[in-house]
Amino acid sequence: MARRWRLRAELGYGAFLSYSGERDRGWLPHLRRAIEKQSRPWYKPPRIRVFLDDSSISIGPQLWGKIEAGLARSDWLVVMASPESKASVWVDREIEWWLRHKSVDTILLLVTAGLLVWDEQRGDWDPELSTALPARLLGRFTQQPVWKSLALRQPENGTGPVPDVDDVALGIASVVRGLAEEDLRSEGIRDTRRNLRTARITAAVLGLLLLVASTVSVIALIARAEAARQRDHAVAQQLIGQSSFLAIRDPFGARLKALAAWRIDPTPESRLAVLNAAANPASGLLAHSWPVKSVAFSPDAKTIATGSDDGVVRLWDAATQRKIGEYIGHHQAVTSVAFGPSGETLISSGFDGTVRLWSIADHKQIGDAFDARAGMISSAALSPDGRTLILVGDGSSGAVQVWDVATHRRIGDPLGGRAYGSGTVAFSPDGRTFATGARNEVQLWDAGSHAPLGTALTISDHQVSSVSFSGDGRTIAASDTDGSVQLWDPATRAPIGKPFAADAGWVGSVAFSPDGAVFAASYADGSVRLWDIVGHTQVGAPLTGHISNARAVAFSPDGSTLASASDDTTVRLWDVRAQRQIGTPVGTGGHGAAAFSPRGHLLAMGGSSYTVRFWDIASRRQIGDPLVSRDVDAGSPFSLNPDGTVLATTSFASDYAVTLWDTTTHRRIGEPLPTGDGYIRAMAFSPDGKSFATSGRDSVRLWDLATHGQIGKELAVSSWRLDFSPDGRTLATNTADDTVALWDVATQRRIGETPPSHTAQINEVTFSPDGTMLATASRDSTVRLWNVATREQIGEPLTGHRGGVTSVAFSPNGRTLVTGSMDHTVRLWDVTTRQQIGAPLEGHSADVTGVGFGPAGKTIAAWGKEDTLRLWDAEPTVDPVDSLCRWARGAFDAGRWREYVPAGPAFQPLCPR
Repeated sequence: MARRWRLRAELGYGAFLSYSGERDRGWLPHLRRAIEKQSRPWYKPPRIRVFLDDSSISIGPQLWGKIEAGLARSDWLVVMASPESKASVWVDREIEWWLRHKSVDTILLLVTAGLLVWDEQRGDWDPELSTALPARLLGRFTQQPVWKSLALRQPENGTGPVPDVDDVALGIASVVRGLAEEDLRSEGIRDTRRNLRTARITAAVLGLLLLVASTVSVIALIARAEAARQRDHAVAQQLIGQSSFLAIRDPFGARLKALAAWRIDPTPESRLAVLNAAANPASGLLAHSWPVKSVAFSPDAKTIATGSDDGVVRLWDAATQRKIGEYIGHHQAVTSVAFGPSGETLISSGFDGTVRLWSIADHKQIGDAFDARAGMISSAALSPDGRTLILVGDGSSGAVQVWDVATHRRIGDPLGGRAYGSGTVAFSPDGRTFATGARNEVQLWDAGSHAPLGTALTISDHQVSSVSFSGDGRTIAASDTDGSVQLWDPATRAPIGKPFAADAGWVGSVAFSPDGAVFAASYADGSVRLWDIVGHTQVGAPLTGHISNARAVAFSPDGSTLASASDDTTVRLWDVRAQRQIGTPVGTGGHGAAAFSPRGHLLAMGGSSYTVRFWDIASRRQIGDPLVSRDVDAGSPFSLNPDGTVLATTSFASDYAVTLWDTTTHRRIGEPLPTGDGYIRAMAFSPDGKSFATSGRDSVRLWDLATHGQIGKELAVSSWRLDFSPDGRTLATNTADDTVALWDVATQRRIGETPPSHTAQINEVTFSPDGTMLATASRDSTVRLWNVATREQIGEPLTGHRGGVTSVAFSPNGRTLVTGSMDHTVRLWDVTTRQQIGAPLEGHSADVTGVGFGPAGKTIAAWGKEDTLRLWDAEPTVDPVDSLCRWARGAFDAGRWREYVPAGPAFQPLCPR
């Protein structure tokens, strides 16, 4: 018997934690540690061992077999009751096993979300109201068991409510050990006193050791410092590995660990980790895990609020599209969200029959919930002054209710006297009127007296799905489930024109642009459409991207951005002027030659045989009309001078001469340069813009742009890629031998050549901004870096592309490379470590033919054969540490250091002011 007990103590578990869902997955490891720490000296193993699937299962096959073994060796089954666990096949399977092999009396229930309701008359759980109860536990308990709801507490850092792990751990430990919670606390106090005695003895010993250590020689001090350095290096390497592992699972943790590694051990490897963590190309997409029914912009346009079916309200930074907070309180789906007039508060309504008021500053709920006792709240609206709340529900106590926001009390009796079902509500901009929609009617109400204004407005024979006032209050729009939108004049109550109809299914939501010129509507087919009110026509093509019902739309206060929420669990952000999703490509027309300005602000793109279009990188828009001339060969090389004011093109009409054009006026500058060497393969301006190089069939020529005369003799090389060094003294050309030749511009002499390392044609040659390095891109799928002074290769080649590399460019600070490839991807590289930064930038559907950095290196531009220009945010690569600190907004504090950084290195401020 004694031997069996020892074996049980070594291998058994006091509790098995059964759960489902990302919300519980995040905090359960903390609960496991808290239970095992309950009432034990620091030097002894835990009295209670806890089984948790992500930390108690070794790597290997047969997952269920290992879970079954954990169940067999556990004394208690602790079920994390929530809507997710109710729907989980794995939780159901674990409960089934337990009921078959053990007693229901050894099951503990901990409600982490949703509700548990015991029906005394039935002597069992209420199956309708118990939204968190796994179905297999119905009819299993002979009397109501003891169960707990997860309590939330506000942490000192003010980041939002978190589970009270210590309280839950104490309750579970007391049941498993068969002790009252007070007895368990007393036992903990005794152990703490014993630990303190041990600590005092340890402190005395350490004091003696410190006294002895003071006599150690300088050599010992140096050795200790070296040991600390090696320890810090080891910890930094561990943090780098963990940061890479957590990149997708826990972006916050990944970024903090990378930044801590840099602070502890600032090496090229740790800087690369920071770069990887900071890389975050803008996508114009806010990803959720549940369908999203509502979206709203704050009055200053800096924040976006979303409400989803998991009952959580989330806040997002509109500029970075990073989640910056969340509010947990609703027990069912969130149906609407709206900011208060100052942007300091937010309201949300839900299917749980409540409306909640939230403080943006401290992420807390303000007062109790507005409990309408109306079954569910389908829509809620705040008056423009923020004092009055109108909500629409479906309960028998009244569909439309008016509430005082300050007192949280209902004003008067419910309006309407009948259930509205999935109704909708909106205030006029002046706050004097509000409109409600239900069934096929829209009713206007006086906001002061709460009396109806005339008879209801009727919209077709279908359910009203949304109502909205224009910014000036002179127009009201109502959408219906038949896919149409009707406009009315609220003053005359007369319809304005015919309905706006689209064959796209029902309309989920409608919103006016701030200037009132257009309105946006979301549709069941996932599309979002813009409509011109005066012209009564659709503006452009539908905005497509959602793969399921588009539920809600909202304009930013300046009207430049439109947000749409969908059942596909995403919110997408659209550039209203460009009529495309933010981060999506710009159509450039026919694809020919291209030239990128050295400053990165301008792209010249060839279209048809005689056409060049100019694109402003910052605004993502075409500049003016195209340059059209028969003197332009759009399929031959282009080049822009350093400030982007002059474009060089090959001329059809002048026997392949080079023509110079003013990019603003589109006028020819001087006479063409008579290259006289047949087809022009490449051309390049010098850094000062005073000279020019062209490559023909068998030679390279240099030109004085002031006189349009040739400088010296031809360079005897067959080349199709040219680049001047930043000081203009050296010209690099590729060769037919897949090497790079360097030439002295003043003497036109060949001064060196790189060794033949590439195994295929060199597609691009470019100098680093300081002129010390040269980068070459090749069809052999590699990029190589070269020391200009010695012509020797620097380290191993950059590998990762799965097709020939077509283009390469240095960032303005020379620390980052961008490459484009025939594998349709764009990649970023850290020059120091020659390692790739982040994941490949994807989206092109054909060969990427050119890449470059925009102004100040904050944007990456890439263009390809599918006639598109794509832009990515590269600002984190300019100063990744600063980028991470701005992203964290003060969250990387000492507490986070203790939580995420292994013991050893001393705390260092991650983001010092």
